[in-house]
Amino acid sequence: MAADKLTAAASAAGGPEGRESRRPAAGWLARAPHWVWPLVVGAAFLAVGIVILDDYPVSGDAYYSQRPIAIAAVDRALGREPAPFEYPHDRLYGAAFEVLPLFVERIAGLEDIYAIHLTRHLMTHLFFIIGGIFCYLLAYRMTGSRLLGLFAMLLFLLHPRLYGNSFFNSKDIPFLSMFMIALFCIHWAFRKGTVGAFLVCGVAVGILVNLRIMGVMLLPAVLIMRCCDLYYAAGGAERRRVISSGVGFALASSATYFASMPYLWGDPIAHFAELVATFSQHPLRPYELFQGRYVNAAELPARYIPVWVAITTPPAALLLAGVGVAAVSGRTIAAVAARAGAAWRNTELRFELLLVGSAVAPVIGVIALESVVFNGWRHLYFLWAPLCLLAAGGLRQARGGLSALARHCGAGRIPALTFARMGPASWGGRAVIVLAVVVLAGIAVQMIRLHPYQHLYFNVLVDRATPEYLKTQYEMDYHRTARLEAYRYLLENHPDAVLYAERGGSLYGDSRFLEGYPEYQRRRFGFDRSRDADYYILDRKDLRVYAPGLPEALLPPIIYDIQVYHNTITSVAMPDLARAEPAVAAVYREIYQAVAGREPTLRAVYDLHLNEPERTLTLVKEDCRPGDLSTGYGLRIYPADANDLPYLYQRSGHINAMLYGVRFDGKCLMQAALPDYDLARINVYGVGEILSDGYLAELRRQYAALRATEPAIRADFAVYVENGKVRYIKDECDRGDTAAPFFLHIIPADTDNLPATRREYGFDNLDFKWTDYTARDDQIYFDGKCMSTARLPDYEIHGIRTGQYRPDLSPLWSGEFYTEAYDAAQAAEYAARAVGAPAAAGFFSVYQSDGALTYDRVGCAAADPDARFFLHIVPAAAGSLSAAQREHGFDNRDFEFGAAGGVRYEGRCLVSVPLPDYAIASIHTGQYTPDAGRLWEVQFAVGE
Repeated sequence: MAADKLTAAASAAGGPEGRESRRPAAGWLARAPHWVWPLVVGAAFLAVGIVILDDYPVSGDAYYSQRPIAIAAVDRALGREPAPFEYPHDRLYGAAFEVLPLFVERIAGLEDIYAIHLTRHLMTHLFFIIGGIFCYLLAYRMTGSRLLGLFAMLLFLLHPRLYGNSFFNSKDIPFLSMFMIALFCIHWAFRKGTVGAFLVCGVAVGILVNLRIMGVMLLPAVLIMRCCDLYYAAGGAERRRVISSGVGFALASSATYFASMPYLWGDPIAHFAELVATFSQHPLRPYELFQGRYVNAAELPARYIPVWVAITTPPAALLLAGVGVAAVSGRTIAAVAARAGAAWRNTELRFELLLVGSAVAPVIGVIALESVVFNGWRHLYFLWAPLCLLAAGGLRQARGGLSALARHCGAGRIPALTFARMGPASWGGRAVIVLAVVVLAGIAVQMIRLHPYQHLYFNVLVDRATPEYLKTQYEMDYHRTARLEAYRYLLENHPDAVLYAERGGSLYGDSRFLEGYPEYQRRRFGFDRSRDADYYILDRKDLRVYAPGLPEALLPPIIYDIQVYHNTITSVAMPDLARAEPAVAAVYREIYQAVAGREPTLRAVYDLHLNEPERTLTLVKEDCRPGDLSTGYGLRIYPADANDLPYLYQRSGHINAMLYGVRFDGKCLMQAALPDYDLARINVYGVGEILSDGYLAELRRQYAALRATEPAIRADFAVYVENGKVRYIKDECDRGDTAAPFFLHIIPADTDNLPATRREYGFDNLDFKWTDYTARDDQIYFDGKCMSTARLPDYEIHGIRTGQYRPDLSPLWSGEFYTEAYDAAQAAEYAARAVGAPAAAGFFSVYQSDGALTYDRVGCAAADPDARFFLHIVPAAAGSLSAAQREHGFDNRDFEFGAAGGVRYEGRCLVSVPLPDYAIASIHTGQYTPDAGRLWEVQFAVGE
């Protein structure tokens, strides 16, 4: 028998031609073609989806990440340079799905952001439904039963989490649907066995890999199955057909992937290696709340994915999928043990084994490779495709078991059971139908009750009844979808309120989640910059969860809570106490009276009162003007002993929280409860900081110790490099001196230590803002001084370049530091080029050799190379210049000494810069400053 034909056993189980081998169901279902019913079900789901389309918000990924990916892919395909991404690694994502809504958007001429978002939501949901239709087709082919096919389709579409995500998650849901389509194509290709079928299968797998690199696992799976066919092929003609179809599949999948990834076109090998390296160790590594603890996404426990799947999937579906996995695994083991050759020739058996592998192997791979995953199991939503098919198989096993039980009853072995007169097959089939209806109806009811928060579904395996329990154990509203309901509540009940203040205070965090809605479009341009926001929309987890161990800070009065499973996920707060409940206002007035007339611990924008023994921090502003409450304030708390911190914060050394102010009687007030352990420092971002006596003494000791040594860099700030840290000090410093951002570029001894995205630049970028609430390390003011610490990476470094830069990105000040070994090696390399007579001699001697221009100065003072170097190259042929350069007649290669890798070594300054590879007529070079103009210059013809 041919290797790619079904065995007789497989035919009996499901029928090779897609026809049911059992007696067809009676009535209307039997009279209609089997493929009509998934279309009817899909149309019903689509109609419901259209009705509820705008109940779901715009996710952060949808418009600000996924849509730009499609635009960039189109630009690259047309030969245009795409705009920079908000997150650089986004350039590595495929756009096979994203170009579809973009195409519809542009064909329809959509410009309104609301219409664009609705289009994206609709097309993502439609593709999800298409995945469900293919689930039916594949389950029908596997089981030979349209009822089991419909069950698999409904199970696929009625997963609560996936259904909610199917409107706003255009990353993971299209991959799930495409995974189902690819599985169908694989099954169909092996049934057909033709080269054309495997070419279509290859195209499907290529598109799948475009959507997520994880899809590449189907490529070796198909080829291994085809190798089995080749081994058991009978005759040369069949072998040639198997080989040509396998090769065609591999070429079609590779060509499709390459054609759909314009980013690969410039340098396929290097860019593909970068892609694999980036996604195997994803650059984003947030902390994840899991079972009551925060863990880094790169350090997740092995149970992370299994637990998330178990607690967010309907239990009955999990049970049926488990029965399917056990049944297929057991049948495969038995078949291989009985007759290995026949088992591996059985196409249906191998495909079922592929389903088990694609449901289990990715989980094992993530655990074994310690891959970066976050936000629950959303990166592995595609597991639901094989699990649905296996659940249908599990239900088929249940039907067989019930039929066997009925036969036993009919034989008189259990005479007390009178239902056996229904007949074995009829009884088993009807029992399965009832079971399937009960399971699906139960899931549907839960989804209706949760609407529009189906994506926050948890099952009975976790505590859903205890108030505020779930959100202290697991991530809840990652996409922050409840903000839409909060916003609409305000528009309906307080339409004249100022909802969006100048600094975004009313929509704490990123307002882009609401930008797609017409109400927002009407309101966003009507805010009053002279007023505070009338209301805050608060993500309560920022206080209750992200600061474990820190008692909840007092909030402005809450007027509206949004809850799921008795857990508050978003609240609307009112900062103006004039409209608050009298009892609430009384609490805040009592807090104010407790500190009124007392000398504050620190006078600043707000007066800070550290209250002992109450362990509270009170912020008061007596003359509170409109705009002073335009945003929440960040609070950082540093313990005297870092071991007192919760696990999440032990690496950073401090706790983060947010403070929100209230207004009453012309005053503004905020208060936070403090931990009960000893504190070193309390910092309120944008207000001021309180230092303990012991911490201040330690700062003074560190400062004196640093000042007793020679800094690595003398500039506007003195920069010290020691013990894996970079320390910045300025003696007479005010906050204006730290307003400009700092750049910090780390040059490694081995560029392989750099992230893949940084290797082409040759350094690691650790830029930071001193006053940023999320700055990298400890930034502090004391005794009129500024002192900051930034941690260096743990690999061996050769040097650093650092400084501050202006808004136009030009340096405000800069300096560089290199290790002695690096300086010696670089100096020796540059000096080897600076031999013989120089091409020109000015303040620096200029040498031309080995395709480079080398500048050398013996007896070099510290400031000699600080001025910028200009380098103007006149080519032998004007055609070597770009259109913009031809206007000036030369190629401008100006540079800075440090940025070009220049070194100071043993009283000598050396730098070497590469020359372009076209023929050069002459070179004009020197140094200049904006104030003094050109300090020196030389001009020479090349070769003289």
